[in-house]
Amino acid sequence: MDDSRPLKRTRQACEPCRRKKSRCPGERPACSYCQRLGQECEYAGDEEPDYARKMEQRIEGIEGKIDMLMQAFSSQNQSFPPSPTVFSARPPRPESTTEATISTTVPGGSLARNGLQLFWIYCNFQPLTLFRHATFPATIENRDPELLLAMQALGLRFSGVGILEPEIKRQIMNWREESRRLVMSRVTEGSIELSTLQTLCILILIDYTTGQCVRAGSNIRLAAYLLSNLKFGNAELLNLDNEKDERLLCRWSLHMLGNLIGEPISVPRLDYAAQYVSLNKQDLGLAACAILLSDVWGLARSYAQSHVAADSPPPWAPQSDYSRITFRHAEFESITPLRYRLHETRFDELTGDDLQQRRNYWGHWLFFQLVFHSIPCVLNHPLLLSTRLRHFRHTMPQSFIQHSYEQITLHAGWVLHFIDQLETKNYEVSDPTFGQCVVVVATIYLQHSFVEDVFFREKAQSGYDRCLTFLVRMARRWPNIDRQVDNLRKLRSSISAGDVQNSRQTWSVNVQLLWDILRGAPPKHIAADIFGPGLARDSALNADLSTPETDFDLIGSAGISGHKTVARNLVTYYPPEQVLQPTPPDLSALLGEPGISLAGASNNAFLQPQDYGRFIDNWLDLPT
Repeated sequence: MDDSRPLKRTRQACEPCRRKKSRCPGERPACSYCQRLGQECEYAGDEEPDYARKMEQRIEGIEGKIDMLMQAFSSQNQSFPPSPTVFSARPPRPESTTEATISTTVPGGSLARNGLQLFWIYCNFQPLTLFRHATFPATIENRDPELLLAMQALGLRFSGVGILEPEIKRQIMNWREESRRLVMSRVTEGSIELSTLQTLCILILIDYTTGQCVRAGSNIRLAAYLLSNLKFGNAELLNLDNEKDERLLCRWSLHMLGNLIGEPISVPRLDYAAQYVSLNKQDLGLAACAILLSDVWGLARSYAQSHVAADSPPPWAPQSDYSRITFRHAEFESITPLRYRLHETRFDELTGDDLQQRRNYWGHWLFFQLVFHSIPCVLNHPLLLSTRLRHFRHTMPQSFIQHSYEQITLHAGWVLHFIDQLETKNYEVSDPTFGQCVVVVATIYLQHSFVEDVFFREKAQSGYDRCLTFLVRMARRWPNIDRQVDNLRKLRSSISAGDVQNSRQTWSVNVQLLWDILRGAPPKHIAADIFGPGLARDSALNADLSTPETDFDLIGSAGISGHKTVARNLVTYYPPEQVLQPTPPDLSALLGEPGISLAGASNNAFLQPQDYGRFIDNWLDLPT
């Protein structure tokens, strides 16, 4: 220990040293500093303020601890322990794989360590909240082998060019099958642990994105059954962003996974509004918001896959699937905290490096944005909507047709906006759900690419091309997206010119292919590969299912208005600009500012968003 270290701070300084803020030696009756300067030295009264006395005591205690630490380090000739492993998050490049920083004690060599690190960067919380992100690297060595193999299989697809490289594709398959064998051994032997359920979640996602939907469905039912026999199986949804209990993280990951693959597990429906009120409007966190939104996305997927009966109610009826999902969509938005919305996060100002450093946060934030805007596109998709309108040709409201067109135009535009933002920031998304969202939007832009209006047509063609470019990039990681890219190209080639009717060019399209694209249905021989030769021919996937009507002349129209289910004499366009509009009433009394009238507004005759609350308050105060 260095003996030249200054003495401890004196308990009280003399008044001259206190005024000059000098270090006082503290001798009494006169300190050496004042004696050397020849000045009078005096101390304040013995009664010190209580806060000063406590502060001096704390300082003395801290200095004592520092002395003990210095003695301990001086008596041991050793350096400080190395700092914990820190991952350097950066996007993978085709020419080289991401540098591995997982501990070298992980079995499997550098390729396995690389797969585990890529899982941590690109898969955890994107979208499944399986592991607490901050502590994941420190716990990796204690994980069971089947879980390590599954994480390696999912993470390695983000190395280099992904599944386009045969060696990577082969290694992914080997790890996946070995992990599956170990999981099934635990099931048959009766030695199921939490790692077994976590591994099943990862394998389900891998199987589904590979197209093996039957296998994914059977595994998620197995996991849901096992979960239902545990106490944490029906736990209340809490803030999961920093949850330490991996059992709860696994339980809600499985719930979300069921919604994403179209196999919702049989648990009571989450009541958004009731839970929001019961928690006194407590912020559940971004991960919980993503799980809640996955419920609505699961309903939208069922909407796309369902067959519409002849006695089904019209979409505008309160009991229709269209109305119920629309309500749930709006209900979700009403309870989403403002801080997760676009204008609060200033997403446009962030760089790709900003997003990359917090992928576990921005992965769920982007899920919220893209999935939220894709749900109205599914509900109002012309093909899916036409099947629900075929029996209401002469009774459908004109306002509903116009509203449908506005919905797909608005929300498809927002999805395209985020695609452009991600492209500009050079940020690679890693959630396969985003791919299906963009696929739906691409089919809408493809339809609009054949309208008569030149400006609208060129804009739609550009939107379709940008969607396809985004999907081609995702196809390097996910086999189901690669299949959808191929389907979109086939769909584009299948569109051909038909007869001219009422001076309007009609077009034909492969309806079955379009419906398969919207459902995300894999080829039958891939989906049913879980069956052996004796049962494969009896697979329900090989049965002939009723499809939307083949006479689908909607291609070439804006929205649903060009389909034969819409009566030709039904006006679905905006009024011409030269038509005089009625003068808006003077509502200045309601606004509380008599000097301002809406009719005399210079640029905008409508209430602005910030005026609505004031408008309602003043309206309630009007005399009766």
